[in-house]
Amino acid sequence: MNFDMKTVLPYIVIVASLAMTWGMWSERLEAVEAKADSISYMQQDIAVIKEKIIWIENYLIGNR
Repeated sequence: MNFDMKTVLPYIVIVASLAMTWGMWSERLEAVEAKADSISYMQQDIAVIKEKIIWIENYLIGNR
């Protein structure tokens, strides 16, 4: 089998572009997952802060 460079080169370019696209999508997906995790932690922190504020309000109003 004799491969001509004109025949093989387009396939190499296609494979390289697919690999680059796959890498870009995986990086973006990891970034979205990291943001979702940080949002989840923020929601938990907000819930804790909200509970503490309610407790403080009840304590201050109850002591009057």
